[in-house]
Amino acid sequence: MSFRFSSGTMDSMAGVFAPPKKYRLGTGGGNAKGPKIGGTMLGLAVASMFPKAASSPTTSRPSAQAKYAFGGGPQARMSGQAIMAADRTSRRVPEVMVRITGRQHGGGHVMANFAYISRLGHGSDEELGLETSEGVVLRDGRDMQILAKDWHDFEMDGDARRKGATSISMILSMPSGTDPERLKAAALDFAREEFANRSWVAGLHVDRDHPHVHITIARRDFDGRRFHPDRDDLFRWRQRFAEKLRKRGIEANATPTKARGIDPAHEHIAVQKMRDKGQVPRLDRSRAERAMRLRDQGISDPVEAILAGRQAIVRATYMRSVAELLASPSLADQVVAQSLERFVAALPPPEPNSARAMRAVSPSRRRDAIVDARTRPDVADPGPDPITAALERSRVMRGKLEAKQALRESSDRAEDTPHERRPSGVSERLRSLMDEAERQATAPTPSKPEEVLREILDRDRATRDRVRSPDKGGPER
Repeated sequence: MSFRFSSGTMDSMAGVFAPPKKYRLGTGGGNAKGPKIGGTMLGLAVASMFPKAASSPTTSRPSAQAKYAFGGGPQARMSGQAIMAADRTSRRVPEVMVRITGRQHGGGHVMANFAYISRLGHGSDEELGLETSEGVVLRDGRDMQILAKDWHDFEMDGDARRKGATSISMILSMPSGTDPERLKAAALDFAREEFANRSWVAGLHVDRDHPHVHITIARRDFDGRRFHPDRDDLFRWRQRFAEKLRKRGIEANATPTKARGIDPAHEHIAVQKMRDKGQVPRLDRSRAERAMRLRDQGISDPVEAILAGRQAIVRATYMRSVAELLASPSLADQVVAQSLERFVAALPPPEPNSARAMRAVSPSRRRDAIVDARTRPDVADPGPDPITAALERSRVMRGKLEAKQALRESSDRAEDTPHERRPSGVSERLRSLMDEAERQATAPTPSKPEEVLREILDRDRATRDRVRSPDKGGPER
């Protein structure tokens, strides 16, 4: 007889190895309308008319959360899935990553996504083939453009305007050291099963330290239903992708962070990229300021109690599983129990994000970061005060004008008058013409706006003269 966890242990492990299921009305496309209350009550009334099956104290039905975490089927099969998940977690098997990367709006945006995945325009040595749901590999940009237009036309479907995104892109990746070709085969197999009723394209990238596959899916399927992936879909996709990898000899796991003893960060990818570049994001500065403020007040961080309580539940669940596995006659189950026990003993103590931020901010910059966080608004870094900046610009401009005026006065005093430079023996008429030419030469050149204004005034004066003329419409008869 195969080993089975007790119902209580199965429910506890389901709470650790699966996120809380998110129930939403009207998911999967169409109108978001909930079920009618009258139909539900009628179904309950009809069900109450039939006799219930006799329940045995030795049998129990798995909960919905347990089915969600370890799949359906008999309890023995679900127990086997739970044991394998605990074994992979205790051995710290690499975790798969499935993430929605963006949404494309319109045929041009979709074509840009195709060009990025296929490295179109980067040369024949770097360009990649674009795998499609029809089993065809696209390499020509014109074929990709036709496919992008087809997706756009199908999304519009005769509507006057587009109702949301044309396609959704996602990424499937594994840590460095994973075989890229087997990763690609697993990703394509995953896409064929999960998106069998949709059009999609995929491409493998190995330019980074970890291989990953980009998949872009048309938002509407062949039946016209639109795509609305949520958190439950991402959890299921991680499990399916990990299964495809394990079938190809790649050890892969798909568990939440709490199952691995890691506190969920819930941080934007831009924050992680800043840390990778050695920069201190503004989020860490705010957290460091919060930690310093609580320490100065002699108050412990309330997040520590929350994280400690969460980890206590995980530890208790694992130790309960260890006790039942040690009682199993199977040697393999006992080995898993010992490995899981060592994993629990090595779990790090829970640590708030503020404490990690204190380490991220160096001691020399810690006080500067706190002052910056106190004086900075929550939205963006403050600029200089507008009034102060205007006064400073006015002061600089006044100084420049005074310097130019002083330079002009000194040059006027140094140069001689025009009459003193005139050669002797010239006539008065020639002298006056030379003075007029010099005044025109030394006169400041009018700026472009002044010239335009003068032309407008001249045209306006000519128009008024023409209007006042008695022969404006032709000679009088």
